[in-house]
Amino acid sequence: MSKQREIESDDRVRPTVAAQEFYVSRDGDDTGPGDAERPFASLERAREAVREALRRTGQPAGAAGAIAVTLKDGVYPCATTFALGSEDSGTAESPVVYRAENLGAATLYGGRAIEGFTLVDDEAILARLPQEARGKVYQCDLAAQGITDYGELAVRGHGQPPSPPTLELYCNGEPMTLARWPNEGFVEITRLVEPGEKGERPSVFEYESDRHSRWVEADDGWLFGYFKWLWADGTVRIGSIDPAARTLTTADAYDYHGGMDTGQGIIYYAFNLLEEIDMPGEWYLDRDSGILYFWPPVDPASATIELGMLSVPMISLDGCEHVRIEGINFDLGRDGCVTITDSNDCLVAGCVVTRFAGNGVCIHGGKRCGIYGCDIHTIGRRATEVIGGDRVTLTPAAHFVENCRMSDFGRIDRTYTPAIQLEGVGNRVSNNLLYDCPSSVMRIEGNDHLIEYNETHSSVQESDDQGAMELFYNPTYRGVVFRHNYFHDNGKTGTEGAVHGQAAIRLDDAISGVLIEGNVFVRSSNGNFGAVQINSGRDNVIGNNLFIDCKLGVSGGWRRENHVWKTIREGTPRKDIYHESELYLERYPQIASMMDEPGINVVRRNIFYRSGPVITREPELFELVDNHESGDADPGFVDASRDEYALHPDAPVVRAIGFEPIPTDRIGLYEHPLRASWPVHTEPVRLRDWRDAGA
Repeated sequence: MSKQREIESDDRVRPTVAAQEFYVSRDGDDTGPGDAERPFASLERAREAVREALRRTGQPAGAAGAIAVTLKDGVYPCATTFALGSEDSGTAESPVVYRAENLGAATLYGGRAIEGFTLVDDEAILARLPQEARGKVYQCDLAAQGITDYGELAVRGHGQPPSPPTLELYCNGEPMTLARWPNEGFVEITRLVEPGEKGERPSVFEYESDRHSRWVEADDGWLFGYFKWLWADGTVRIGSIDPAARTLTTADAYDYHGGMDTGQGIIYYAFNLLEEIDMPGEWYLDRDSGILYFWPPVDPASATIELGMLSVPMISLDGCEHVRIEGINFDLGRDGCVTITDSNDCLVAGCVVTRFAGNGVCIHGGKRCGIYGCDIHTIGRRATEVIGGDRVTLTPAAHFVENCRMSDFGRIDRTYTPAIQLEGVGNRVSNNLLYDCPSSVMRIEGNDHLIEYNETHSSVQESDDQGAMELFYNPTYRGVVFRHNYFHDNGKTGTEGAVHGQAAIRLDDAISGVLIEGNVFVRSSNGNFGAVQINSGRDNVIGNNLFIDCKLGVSGGWRRENHVWKTIREGTPRKDIYHESELYLERYPQIASMMDEPGINVVRRNIFYRSGPVITREPELFELVDNHESGDADPGFVDASRDEYALHPDAPVVRAIGFEPIPTDRIGLYEHPLRASWPVHTEPVRLRDWRDAGA
């Protein structure tokens, strides 16, 4: 929002002071002592030196202070995972730190530059290329350069098998497009002939465009699309194409709760087709011959053209304590970047994580681990996963994600692949900037999480029936707080159809007992969804929020017939719905009455400016208290000409309803020695005004 002032952070994210230090350099020597003048050549040798120091003294030099491994400036190729275990742990007084000597100037690199591009002159290949591509497509023999591992294309997407490590091509740092049709967006089928059944019958549909006839001889063409629900992406391999009947048959049936279904419409595009290299930036790899075909956007002789090579995580911490990773760049891989498993008090801070086809940074289990000040972008799946805490005992993990910038995630697998997958109990997400994605920026499961001071924009741009931040299914996911966040310009921007809508915060399938307080919602209501969308939940409190230029305020509400409530009434709920737990009944007293009817949600002391209706369901299902609809009248902004949305504390509306000031100056990123980049400026993809025709 406004320019951020520096915010004092807790001791866990202060830069470390080393009592003992080992150095690593690209031109170092692993037989040397590893000091600043005679550094080691590898992280592995530095790890051995740290272990020796820990065995010798238990802590550096017998005094408080970190053992640091400092990487001098340069690029360090990675061929395998750099693994740390319990023997690599430090202590609270003496953490072990792997860091860059200069913030962002040392890079661990999992890719490889390729060369030797020549124009395609093989007549058989030229005949397969579109007319406009002939004379512009180059080829490169990967096998001749010793590159023979091409990964695999496999069925993937929501509800599908785990995604395999994925090869990607980059030119001058930018991801290139695996040749596809159409070049942007999706096309619709004309008729579903056969939904398909796994192991029995493939899926079959009729298509409209004659373009499909070009792919008859292609032996490894694929479809990406939404084949059943517009919130569940998937891929299927093309089996055969019949141009006379205008039908496409998949190699195997699409399978997610049954075959394909036209209830919400089926949209798709085709990819991995040599026949569809028809614009700069598209490529195709013949996995049999090892020949890569590419229409480069610039002269390949003067470009840096790279492949991701590393097919395992770049860094792993397993059973570690008090290990820190600071200021390092992690670049280019087919899998994920950092995994932290069953570890305590570990930190990834001030790092850049980019160009990974899998996940970015994952924290699984343990306690008090953090991701701080990082820039994480150009990620194939989830930017981060933060999972910790015990829901049975409601023991918090106290993990945190703070002051991070995450963008351009969910690039390959495009739904349920957010910036932050937050699960467990008692974790915090604060002061982050999350944007530019096809689906949600956060998916939240569990209890007692705090989500505060975050800025989110340009999310849910492709999928339907989702929110920028979303919880799903479990009415005992209680104690979650959304406080002082700024949501703007969130919603679908494509031209293809949608059935339901997109929201800023979505409480899906009976989510209850959530507090949404002191947030700013701007242009974050699309389709039939309000900025806050409630699918059948109850006991939620939406209070002291600003709704600005939103088509709807709060949509939905309690619904008795929702299937979650039905399973509870019938005594067959999911096992992790702890509605009979004495601990849960004590911590969340409203659970005792959550089956009473009707279910009520509270909407109180909110201000609606240039927005549509406050609620969309029956008023008797809401407790509506002191909400103010100002229409086009300024409710009392300090400076209405700027998008800061701070209200004057003495404005009549503010005083009349007891509206508490929202600390907008504290929202978003802030300057810090371990902030990977500063200053940061982004431009949102502006959501169309809801008053425009067809919005």
